[in-house]
Amino acid sequence: MKADRYEQMTRWYPPRWRSRYGRELTALLEDTYGTAGRVPMRDRIGVARAGLVERAREAALVGNGQGPAERVRAGSLLVLCGWSAFVVGGAMFGKFTDNWYAGTPKPDRWVASASYQAVVVAGTLGCALVLLAALIVVPAFVRLVRAGGWGMVRRPVARAVVSMTVAALAFLGAVSWAHHLSWHDRNGGIHLYGALFVAVCVTAVVALVYATAAAVSVARRVELSPRTLRALGLLALGQAALMVVIFTGIVTWWAFESVRAPRVLSNGIGVAFTSSTLPPVLLVTGLLALLGLALALGGIMRIARATGSGPDPA
Repeated sequence: MKADRYEQMTRWYPPRWRSRYGRELTALLEDTYGTAGRVPMRDRIGVARAGLVERAREAALVGNGQGPAERVRAGSLLVLCGWSAFVVGGAMFGKFTDNWYAGTPKPDRWVASASYQAVVVAGTLGCALVLLAALIVVPAFVRLVRAGGWGMVRRPVARAVVSMTVAALAFLGAVSWAHHLSWHDRNGGIHLYGALFVAVCVTAVVALVYATAAAVSVARRVELSPRTLRALGLLALGQAALMVVIFTGIVTWWAFESVRAPRVLSNGIGVAFTSSTLPPVLLVTGLLALLGLALALGGIMRIARATGSGPDPA
């Protein structure tokens, strides 16, 4: 039973690493903690952290031995991962701020309105930059498939396509049902609709995670020219700047509404268990945004170092 527990801990590491070192790590854990029967939480966190770092290294997101071109690639992918966190947080923010306009006094509305519009515009531009980056990589992806590399990316791409299809069908079903419901029914009046809404959100997040994983898997395997990598690096820098704008807009809107229209913030899930100015939905949104900014900062630092180190040797 203990051996199974130790083996489960090794699942933090990627499959390729486990096939090579998994048994050794399991044996080490058994020798270290076999008599105690349980692993201290600090050591569990250490194993999880090391496993996630190894996954990131396998995905070419970290590693100090990379050349400038690969650092640009890794930095751009880190920014993409940070943007995925922003997408989830932005969706939560958009749902939470539904009908905020009507609850804010008109004379005091302009600051919150400008902040909110900045979030919307920057979010739209960010999605456009991601789409542009995907279009830039498409020719290299086609060359990879033609060269017989489809087997290396088939599984993550298939997972992304299936999960996105499921999420789209669930979303269309929820929208179709919502058109026949009143505002009260859509906002807690019908518990089954609420459960469906939660299911749609979960499928959307899963689809986003799989889509990001597929993008990372493809991007680290395709052959990209120096010009293409430079273009992706510039797009990543622009994306990081938009993330700063979005985060600033969310914080400004939140701070303004908490002072001028605190009742707008009292409609979130779980507000009854905390302050109305600190609704859980916005707290989670802020944490996701901070995580995204941290990843983006790591990405742009790698890109900046690669730019300053000059071109790869021929």
